Amino acid sequence: MEKQQFLNKFEELKSPANAERWAVLQLWLVEAKSDGEIAKALGKDRSTATRKIGEICKHFGTVAKGKKEQRQHLVLLFRRYCKDFEVHPSVYPDWVDGDLSDRPQPLTNPQNIPTPEPIPELTTLEFIGRDRDLTNLENLSRQAKIVLIKAGAGVGKSTLAREFLQANFKKVIRIEMGLESGNVTPAEEKVSQILRKDFDEEPSRDFGINLDILREKLADRANPIGVLIDNLEPALDENYRFREKLRGYDALLAVLGDRDVCSFTLITSRRSLITTRARVNEYSLEGLDITAWRQYFHDCENGVDSEALLQMCVAYNGNAKVMDILHGAIKNRFDGNIGAYWNRYKDALLADSELETLISVEMDWLRDNQPDAYKLLCRMGCYRYQDVKTVPFEGLICLLWDVPESRKACVVNYLSKTSLIEVRGEYYLHPAVRENARLRISDNKIDWEIAHQKIAKFWTDSVISVLTVQDALTAFEGYHHYLKIGDYNSSAQIINYARENKWTNKITENYSGERLGYSFLRLGLLEKSISSIEAILDKVTDLEMLVYLHNNFGDILWLSGNPNQAILIHKRTSNILNDIKSFNKKSHSQPDIYRYYLSSLLNVGLCNLSLNNIEIAESYFEKLLESSTNNLFEIPIIYLDTYVANAEFCLALTRSLNLDLKNALSFIERLKVRGFYNSRGSWSKGWYLLYIGHSYKNVKYFDDAFKFYYMAIDYAIESGFYNVEGISLCGIGECNRLIRDYQASLTNIHKSIKRLTKIGAKCDLAEAYFQLGLTYQAMGKHDQAEEYKAKALELFAQMEAPKQIERVNKAFGGNIQ
Repeated sequence: MEKQQFLNKFEELKSPANAERWAVLQLWLVEAKSDGEIAKALGKDRSTATRKIGEICKHFGTVAKGKKEQRQHLVLLFRRYCKDFEVHPSVYPDWVDGDLSDRPQPLTNPQNIPTPEPIPELTTLEFIGRDRDLTNLENLSRQAKIVLIKAGAGVGKSTLAREFLQANFKKVIRIEMGLESGNVTPAEEKVSQILRKDFDEEPSRDFGINLDILREKLADRANPIGVLIDNLEPALDENYRFREKLRGYDALLAVLGDRDVCSFTLITSRRSLITTRARVNEYSLEGLDITAWRQYFHDCENGVDSEALLQMCVAYNGNAKVMDILHGAIKNRFDGNIGAYWNRYKDALLADSELETLISVEMDWLRDNQPDAYKLLCRMGCYRYQDVKTVPFEGLICLLWDVPESRKACVVNYLSKTSLIEVRGEYYLHPAVRENARLRISDNKIDWEIAHQKIAKFWTDSVISVLTVQDALTAFEGYHHYLKIGDYNSSAQIINYARENKWTNKITENYSGERLGYSFLRLGLLEKSISSIEAILDKVTDLEMLVYLHNNFGDILWLSGNPNQAILIHKRTSNILNDIKSFNKKSHSQPDIYRYYLSSLLNVGLCNLSLNNIEIAESYFEKLLESSTNNLFEIPIIYLDTYVANAEFCLALTRSLNLDLKNALSFIERLKVRGFYNSRGSWSKGWYLLYIGHSYKNVKYFDDAFKFYYMAIDYAIESGFYNVEGISLCGIGECNRLIRDYQASLTNIHKSIKRLTKIGAKCDLAEAYFQLGLTYQAMGKHDQAEEYKAKALELFAQMEAPKQIERVNKAFGGNIQ
């Protein structure tokens, strides 16, 4: 390189755009810091510092073969062309006075004795030997949007992908496929989780809308995002395509591969992927070479030049996970003697070089020498490691039900020191280890069932209050474990398990808070709720549990835009209650179970209201009022008062819809005097306020309507019931239009649509579209009015709501001119 070229490169490196590389250069050449010290100073890991120095060498065009020679040549360039730059003497190469074209010569070795390859400077033991792969991935990231890293189990696909993404992106989204094909979470649910957890966006029920939102989030050029899709193969069929029920991942990849997004996606898989929706570049990852193995075994006897280590590396094709397992076994059981370990196991292991073989050998050894730790490991195979990635200490202790209390901690501690379990503050099994453990425990029917029962109870007890999505998912883990052993009644119990939280108020001594199924509803997990209940609804035999389940399921179906299905479910609730009453002549059931008869009447009425079946809805509300008054089921008075109030609120609304001003106001005044809208549980209070607002709006008492709508919004935000907020905003927008404040109407209804879209409330979204169309019609903007009329009609058609369709067409006078 000519001097001027070097000086130009030097000045370029000093520019603000290269601030981090300039800092690395100063620490390395001026202060003579090691790679580890540089990493610490920058707050990075060692491999990042090593890579940055490599980038500096490339910047100056050094072309030496090895890393050490690259650095030596760069030092010589500085000595020749930039003597004012004070390179620390300790970083000068020994041959510093030689010509730049000279190559370093090996030491004299007259007897030609083979010399072990020099060991490079140590990097993080969890990530070594991948500099070349990191460089290749960096080059690929400039050319491609999606890269699939293909390799066998344990080669290091996931580690490489995580390291690259964490080093190059401030934000990384992880999508893990799990272990078994039957347990892979659909893309629809994964995208919802990403929007909620990574972008703090409440997702829609519509997958296409969620993909559009994700595409928008990934289009931020100022903040590019890394995406990791880990362990893809359980999602693939025999033809290397996504399984039929997982085809949503094709659509997700189409978004990730969109030319306008600013993300880079790495996929790890044992198999290739064939997809027509996106271009996926495949990168084959090879095992680690002997240099990396020697570096990893530096703390073992003869780790640098052991022939046994070379044989092990060749036998296992450099498999990174096998390397880690072997290291742990040698250190813990053979005092670091590589040769002794290999002499014992090389014959058995060389017969099958797959990762599972070594795991089986290791587990057999554990079974024979530490039976309690072996049992614990096998039982840990029952954990899912999906929605909840790791298991805390107590989650292992609960699996040692047949071990004396005084020994439990010792068993966990011993297992933690082996290579079969990963410890990250909490505990985790590598997928291959977990699969082996699961297969072994499944042969023991008693252990298999008890382990799942213990795990289910542990997760259930570990969540005191459900405030966040992660709380809900953790509390729900027990459902999967009971489902695994065919205990459907207990799976239902998980859904119906009640916890107090900051939004629930005690009504009676028997009231214990919000049931998990309603927590899912509050947090917008409607899709997960529907699929989980559908899986067990026809298998639950406990009649009382079926009542709770049907009540929850009906509410979810109603709010998600399926009122006709919800009506059928709520009517089944009444039938089941009649069966319970007939079966239990002396009624061993709790009296409050029969309150769900009243709840079913209320809910059938509300569903009919959504369908604009006003007369039918009113008949159910009247029946609710009559049944609450007569109390045929001997329901506790406190519940009766609540349902009387529910009936009166709903009747006030239906009277107002029929423009029966006198009766509507009469119901409202009675309720206001009794104060019901101010004093009951979170689920009812928001609706009370909302329905008073609706009633006042319908009779054109707009000041009162605004007051109660805003009260409903305040409560909805406080309690997390965002559908009430969305409906209230639509009501406010309708009032705005009726008083001819069109701009305010547009603003509020658009806010309503945004909120309702995110939570997937189709019934209410259809109404919001309808009201927005009416506002545009009143403003004379007929194209926009036609657009939102069409959207409303489409959703009402999906709901099978002919009277709503008739209402829309009538309001617009047929076609808009």
